[in-house]
Parts: sequence; C-alpha cells; structure tokens
Amino acid sequence: MSVLREVVEGRESAPLVVIQDTIQHCGMALLRCMTNQLARRVDQVHVFVYDKAPAAFLSGFDPSIRSRLLCHDGWSDPVGWNGLSESTSPDFNLVRLQEEACMLQHIARCTRPGSVRSIGVVIASITPVVIHTKIAATARELHQLVNPPEALGFEIAQVIGVLHADVHEESIISAICHQASTILRLSHHMSIAPVTEEPMGYCELLHKRRSGKVLRQKEGYSVDHDYGLIVFPGEILDQDIQSTLHQPDPTANLTFNLSLRESERKAKENVVLPYTSQQQSIQIGNNQRGTGQIYYEPDEADDIDDEDPDDDLDI
Repeated sequence: MSVLREVVEGRESAPLVVIQDTIQHCGMALLRCMTNQLARRVDQVHVFVYDKAPAAFLSGFDPSIRSRLLCHDGWSDPVGWNGLSESTSPDFNLVRLQEEACMLQHIARCTRPGSVRSIGVVIASITPVVIHTKIAATARELHQLVNPPEALGFEIAQVIGVLHADVHEESIISAICHQASTILRLSHHMSIAPVTEEPMGYCELLHKRRSGKVLRQKEGYSVDHDYGLIVFPGEILDQDIQSTLHQPDPTANLTFNLSLRESERKAKENVVLPYTSQQQSIQIGNNQRGTGQIYYEPDEADDIDDEDPDDDLDI
C-alpha cells in the first residue's frame, strides 16, 4: 500500500500537508503534482506564489486544470517597494499579509458567493511567510485555513505548503509541522536513469489519521511531464526497529565459550552458595535452642509494695 499515492490522490484524508525540501532536492515538482490532483477534486484552487513568478508556476498544466487555479502574486512585488499591489488586485504580497494577517479573508473577497463549494489552498512556499512575519502569525494563518468558519459558504478541502527545511531552525519547523496532518520529508536520489525507471527522490512520509493512528513510510517517487505521480516500492519505517532484533549472534565464532550447556546449567543451580549455607545453619540452631524465660531477682534496696508502687518516691 502506497500511502503517498493515497494522500496525493485524495483517498486518504489530509487537511494540511507540509512538504519539507532542501537545496539538494526541490519539492516544487511534487507540489505541482499534488496541485494537479487537487484541482481535479475541488472547484477552485488558490495558489499563493512567493518563490517564483505565477506564470512559471502555472506552466505545464493542462488548460482545464489552469482554469481552476487562481494565483495570488507574491513574487513580483513581495515587500511593496514598487507599489504594484493595489487593494483591488488579486495579488497578496508579504506586505498585505502583514497588514491583514489573514489569507482566509483574502480568499473570501476573491470568491463570488455561491460560485464554489470546495476550495484548495497551495502555498509556494511557507518559508518567505515565516521570514517576513512571526512564527505565531504563520501558525495562526494555517490554523484558520484548515478550520474555516461555516459562514463563508465554502469549505477548504486541503491546504498544501512547501517549507524549506534547511532555512529554518528546528523549533520553527516543529511549530509548523505540529499542525500538519501529513509531513513529507524529501531527499535526493542520484541517478541518470529515466524517472519511470528509477526515482527522482525519496519521500519519508508521516501521516496522522483521524482515528489517531500514525503511519510512517519511506518511498521513492518521480513526477512525469504531465505532473503525474510515479511511486516506487518503499518500506514501512516501523519495521526497521524490529529488523534489528534478528541480527547475527556476535558470540557465535569466538574461540572460547560464553554460554552453558544444559548439564552445566543444572549443576550451577544445585550449588549451595556460602551465605545460603550459613543462613540455614543459623536457622537450624535457633530451632534447637527452643523458647526461653526471663527470671527477675529483686535487689535488697528494692521495696516493692503492690498497694503503693510509688512508696519509694519522695512526694
């Protein structure tokens, strides 16, 4: 069972997916693949682009898929120096993100009431958002996207974001991934073979189901020219712990024996230890002595009067 394929195709519930990539292996191909599948399941996908131009992100998608993608440009004028982002523009740069601090409200303003019922959100990537805003504000943004109020008139089916893991500290990565239902940690695979024959990378998946069960799996993956997912057989990481229990015995080929034969083990059990023998002899001696009585002989100075026990006191 490929958990990665089920998450990408939407058969496994994953409200918030965080893709962790590095400079050695970019996660943009997998993000486009997941965006392609998400657009097939929902009415509209809002894409917040901060790492590259929207045209570069949209290139290669099928026209039917592109018609469902609404890009918010955070690349052309990210910090508002050029004054290109007007209040009526569909763009949503980092300055507006700091001022409004709510992607959900921006999505609601760009959505005509009653036009869509389900929406997907793609953030490419979360790293500029974290850098230009506080981590608490970014975590709040993600929480609002995953848990929108019913009064908006639409539901957010899934939120997908890329996080450059080699840019942030571990505490920031943990704060973002704490809210995620699915974490995809990508690593590179060096190969010159076609992507259909060998994986372009590996994905270590951590998926939290609604029942509380946590799945961990590592699979090879590739993305073809149509942004389709190719999965290579992987391994369930929980089985790696059990595999260490079946390692060869390191004492098997020694020149001396560290183990006991059955006859040696029985002889060892029949040996009476010195402290055990001493303890038994003391117990036997106590049993032979039996019980004793105490006799008291009063001195000459003792004046015992049963009627007045305190007669010898000067009161």
